[in-house]
Amino acid sequence: MNHRDSLTLVIVESSASEAEKHVATLRNAGHSIRHEHAEDLDSLTELLGSAAPDIILCGESDSLPDLDAVTGLLQEKSCQAPVIALTGDATADAVLAARRGGAMECIPYEPPLALQLAFGHCRETVMLRQQTDSLDAALQQSEARCRDLIESSRDAIAYIHEGMHIHANQSYLKMFGLDSTDEIDGTPLLNMVEHDDHRLLKDFLREYRGGNGESSTLEVRGLEPDGKHFKALMEFSPSTFDAEECIQVIIRTADNAELENQLEILTRQDILTGLANRQEFIRTVNLAIRAGFAGKQTHTVTYILIDNFKKLCESVGMSGGDKLIRNTAELLATLYGDEVTLARFGDCAFTVLWKNSNEEDAHQLAERTRQTIEEHIAEIDGHAVSMTSSIGICVINGHSRNAENVLSRADLACEVARSSGGNQIHVHSLAVDESMDGENEPEWDHVIRKTIDDERFYLAYQPVVSLNGNDGIRYEVLLRIIDEEGQVILPGQFISIAEKTDMIGEIDRWVFSTAARTLAGMDSGDGDTTFFIKTSGSTLADKEFPVWVFNTLKSHGLKTGNIIFEIPESVAVSDLKNTMLFINSIRKVGCRICLEHFGRHNQPQLLKHLNVDLVKIDGSLISNLPEKKANQEKVREIVSLAHETGKQCVAEHVHGPSDLALLWQYDIDFIQGNFVQEPSRELGYNFEEEIA
Repeated sequence: MNHRDSLTLVIVESSASEAEKHVATLRNAGHSIRHEHAEDLDSLTELLGSAAPDIILCGESDSLPDLDAVTGLLQEKSCQAPVIALTGDATADAVLAARRGGAMECIPYEPPLALQLAFGHCRETVMLRQQTDSLDAALQQSEARCRDLIESSRDAIAYIHEGMHIHANQSYLKMFGLDSTDEIDGTPLLNMVEHDDHRLLKDFLREYRGGNGESSTLEVRGLEPDGKHFKALMEFSPSTFDAEECIQVIIRTADNAELENQLEILTRQDILTGLANRQEFIRTVNLAIRAGFAGKQTHTVTYILIDNFKKLCESVGMSGGDKLIRNTAELLATLYGDEVTLARFGDCAFTVLWKNSNEEDAHQLAERTRQTIEEHIAEIDGHAVSMTSSIGICVINGHSRNAENVLSRADLACEVARSSGGNQIHVHSLAVDESMDGENEPEWDHVIRKTIDDERFYLAYQPVVSLNGNDGIRYEVLLRIIDEEGQVILPGQFISIAEKTDMIGEIDRWVFSTAARTLAGMDSGDGDTTFFIKTSGSTLADKEFPVWVFNTLKSHGLKTGNIIFEIPESVAVSDLKNTMLFINSIRKVGCRICLEHFGRHNQPQLLKHLNVDLVKIDGSLISNLPEKKANQEKVREIVSLAHETGKQCVAEHVHGPSDLALLWQYDIDFIQGNFVQEPSRELGYNFEEEIA
């Protein structure tokens, strides 16, 4: 979404000057708007008749129509523009009443930041609606083209719901001697099949409806118009017709069934080797996983990688590399026979699915494979080529969610073998799955070590914005990791494993040193930029960390007061001694302390015992605050206690202007959350405009 795209705003306010104030507030935040002013229902009706507003801003005063009247008029005029209600009474009850009255957002007149954020939220909704409308139009056009293709197809195609026809194309009608769709609508599919095959078709349909919904085929005898029957292959797949879920049936006769079967086989094969291709292997593993759940069977997947394949290709050329892959595929096919499903999974990678096998079986087979490849000499264009392989094994067990999950684990196990020197076998540890209940990737100690060595960490930044006009630029520093596939992984997926190793302290130091370099490189004028940086329990116990922090900041010429270390409430509760020692040491350095996720453990006495500068209220207490009376009371108590002890309060996970309206009343000092801005690698948030 382009922040500068101009939108039309209709402002219902008591005077044009009041409307202009709102416009100025929005333009100060960088929003480009065209606006119209209405001071009563008549003028609003006139505006709705001549223009289509994108957003409605509805003020509150005795001279203005109430919110129900405005939203009622919008409904009458079929206007879908979101409504922002301004109120002088932003209590939880008032906010809920406004929402029930049709307002998307309900915010107080002050601070201006509330209007800026609410407008930005509505703007995203408008843009999303426009994109959705565009996609709907494109979908309708696509469906129309598909309908035309189906009607003109030479394949006999019908759509079945609850065993009855709801539509069929001309080829289908012609196959059964019918003139129009009226003759087949509501007709049972059984009528198209020879009587002796009725039971077969009924059983198939019953099982298909209760199955996984994938494409399936059934061979039956179809009935021709003269009563003769013909061999027909019915292909069933889930579909929709006129927005109704149904089954698509394609009938192929014996004349083309063999050709279709050959084409189907080709789509599942790797062209170079003739083995199963990547897509077919993934499909087969998914089926094996489901069968394993149903029958409590165990299967294994083996991932085989030719070591130093790039160097081998340099010696025999690209065409020689293809011949080497074919030669290896033939070697493996001869070794395995029909015992397993063998596939070419990548350039020089092969995968093996062995059903009804265990870890010991798979390891023995992998060792045979490793030895066979090592002892084999391939003759490629006059060159004698010898190879080795790295092999990873993963057992399909109760923690295996899908094929991608299993193959990722087998691939990582293979990487452990390769990075350990190659020509080795590594088995994925089931203990990792069991300890993390299948939520994290295997061998995280290796993954994190390799991630650090490969510098695949990066930092994201989320602004922390003042609600009381407090100058300054503040960001929380958040860690992100990129896996070997280029996908971003959030810290929760790996940090708990890292905490059980000796590497979490190294990660904390990487985060701090990287953030310090970033801070030193910023051109912030007076240097008034503050970073909130998380710390782990291991770092709290590191007696050398505070001195290292001081030396790092000194080497970059940074002010120590611009760093705020965040300590989770859970860590403070479980290790109060080291927490207090860390706070005392880090404050001597000159840095500040924030107690984060506060409120989870109901330990208000911590604020009296810990000499922290800020308290960050846990997001579970902030999210959807207007709808949770108990949380409102708890947030007020935390803010009151924090202020009594000289501490500032930050509300995290602020998701909407309704939350903001209450937080403003509770005298919260700072807010943070995706409603303000999602975490970004860029430090481009305009604090001056938002505060203005």
